[in-house]
Amino acid sequence: MAILVNPAVTRLGSENAVLRGRGRQHHVRDFSGPLSIKAVIRGTAEWRVNNCRFELDANSYLVVNDDQPYSITVESAEPVETLCLFFARGFVEDAWSSLTRPAGALLDHPDRHTSLGFYERLRRHDSRIAPVLAAVHDAVRDDALDDAEALFYQAAVGLCELREELTDEVGRVPALRASTREELHRRLLRGKHALDKAFDQRQTLAEIARLACLSPFHFHRAFTLAFHETPHAYRTRRRLEHAARLLAETDRMVIDVCLDAGFESPASFSTLFRRRFGRSPRRFREFARSDKNSVLFYGRMLP
Repeated sequence: MAILVNPAVTRLGSENAVLRGRGRQHHVRDFSGPLSIKAVIRGTAEWRVNNCRFELDANSYLVVNDDQPYSITVESAEPVETLCLFFARGFVEDAWSSLTRPAGALLDHPDRHTSLGFYERLRRHDSRIAPVLAAVHDAVRDDALDDAEALFYQAAVGLCELREELTDEVGRVPALRASTREELHRRLLRGKHALDKAFDQRQTLAEIARLACLSPFHFHRAFTLAFHETPHAYRTRRRLEHAARLLAETDRMVIDVCLDAGFESPASFSTLFRRRFGRSPRRFREFARSDKNSVLFYGRMLP
């Protein structure tokens, strides 16, 4: 089955659809739609959800819940390309039921679904969602949409895996009572969001922990257990990914990219960058510019 591409907003939620945008300026305020995945192929765009600001680039995506109001802002000197998947209402819930309910229950009550909710948080691209977004991008670009519906089934499975991962993530939080674990997890996400907002600034662990309403030791320990990396490692990774985007998309000098990403030592930056991406910053730029009409998206080049 084909999917809808850039349909009228009134059709969103009734069928699976893709909204693809490209431009230097775009503003939408307080829009409520169905469950969706927000992504940026080129440049950066800002989404605001629940009084939180999320700046997305080619390394990240955002899941927005059904009927959750959000705003989007694009303000850029260079064209920004966005790619958003909107799911028909009940589509992902059906996938969740099919994957989690016993076969007999599915036969007796095929239309009974459990409502799903996701934490709205900046997510780094992984092997679940990024390949789907890349494939959707290719299908839309090549007008090869006849079997693109299968990509939405793949995306739904990816979201269900994320939902299961959330349960595991909360379960790793060090607390005995479920309610305490959930509250602590919410505070850790608050701290993680603070790291996302200011990854290029010199905030101390104590300052981040204070924003999460936790002691520094408690925040560091719980963050590491829940997310499998320390707050410092997470911030360093965000800085390196930001630097990679600047190297791929701009002509700024390497030293300026280093400082803009929050690093103070060019030598340390070069060492960490090579360890992360397998190339020096200059070699990485040459690789990313090997086709001047391409863009680096989750480790692969997209025309």
